[in-house]
Amino acid sequence: MVKQFIDKIRTYSKEGLFHIFGSKMVAQVGGLISSVVVIRHLEKVDYGSYVDAVNLFSYPAVFMGLGMTNVIIQYCSEKVTEERRNAIYRHALLGGNAANILVALVTAALAYWQYRNGETQTAFYMLLMCGLPFINYADSYAQTVLRVKGKNQVFANANTIYSVVLLVGNIALTKLFDVPGLVYSRYVAYFVATVICMRALWQEKFFGKVMSTKERLAPPERRQINNYACICAITNFTSTVLTLLDVTCLDLVMHDPTVLADYHVAAVIPNACTFVPSCLMVFFYPKLVAAISDGKEAGKKYLFQLAKVYAVVNGIVFLGIAICAPVLIWIVYGEKYMNVIGLMQILNVNYLASCIRNLMGNTIAAIKKVKMNLLFAVVSGVLNIVLNVLLIPWLGAAGAAIATVIVTLSVAAMDCTYVLRYFRKEN
Repeated sequence: MVKQFIDKIRTYSKEGLFHIFGSKMVAQVGGLISSVVVIRHLEKVDYGSYVDAVNLFSYPAVFMGLGMTNVIIQYCSEKVTEERRNAIYRHALLGGNAANILVALVTAALAYWQYRNGETQTAFYMLLMCGLPFINYADSYAQTVLRVKGKNQVFANANTIYSVVLLVGNIALTKLFDVPGLVYSRYVAYFVATVICMRALWQEKFFGKVMSTKERLAPPERRQINNYACICAITNFTSTVLTLLDVTCLDLVMHDPTVLADYHVAAVIPNACTFVPSCLMVFFYPKLVAAISDGKEAGKKYLFQLAKVYAVVNGIVFLGIAICAPVLIWIVYGEKYMNVIGLMQILNVNYLASCIRNLMGNTIAAIKKVKMNLLFAVVSGVLNIVLNVLLIPWLGAAGAAIATVIVTLSVAAMDCTYVLRYFRKEN
């Protein structure tokens, strides 16, 4: 048993699992260091306006590429010919960038709306973000292709360099430009990471093969793929709303940038730790798709094995946050944010529930039942709005956190129920 476990770890190591974890760890550590250095010297009001701008930008930003990276990881991980993969890569490259034009226009429209409402700082920050959809999608596209090809080490190295550049950029550029430096550093970091990924793909003549491929997707295939992509994009949007609505509702009800800053700080560490289930899914998702394509029994067996990994790893992270929360807040953000410890503990519970959602939601996507993910996301969005409206006026920021926990637990339960019924059902 022990030998099998060690052999399995060695295999995963050779395939790049720990490179992925290492890169994500660098990202989180870099984010915390950036928070210590940057947030401490920024005024709460200015930083609160930036949080508001990022929050609003995140709504259209979910539609970057219109779900085409989901198409790549799903359809290109299946057992298909190389020519078909190239046809899908080409379709995703062209279609995703076309969608980004609309994302940029919506971002500009939201900036104008904020300007008309007197939120000039927020509007300015949003205008600066209008170019992010294009550079962000270029990076995401290249990274997703690398994942399909099993080049996890290159993928991880690009993420590591992105994090280092972002950290240095945040510190240096906020010294020069104050809050706008946070936006400028994202452009620089995405550009550097994209160049690294594109270079790896260029060396194997990836783009030449993709653009010159003679195979074209038939109209029914394009419709199927576009439908999958759109449903994934809408589902991602609805799911993202769960986190965005908290800040939006707090802003509408409390009208206090300091409350937004407090809530953001309380959520930073639990949200940062979501890199753990994210890394697991980045590595295991193509394998999960391959197992499911071999039949329900093989898929169920692999899912249960993966669930054990999730339970052990994420349980340790949850306990670590719960025990160390006060010390982490004091060391990282200072005494002025010690009032957010209670919020952080509530959001830590949400972290554990979100791990279950991560595993089960991706399993639903792997079996191509993305309409169920969309349905659950819509239900969760409606429930979140109702709970925020009821709890924020009564409990303030704590009400927003409690609403998020209730919603995440509810949707996780629905995900689990659906997945278990799917695998128990006869073909």
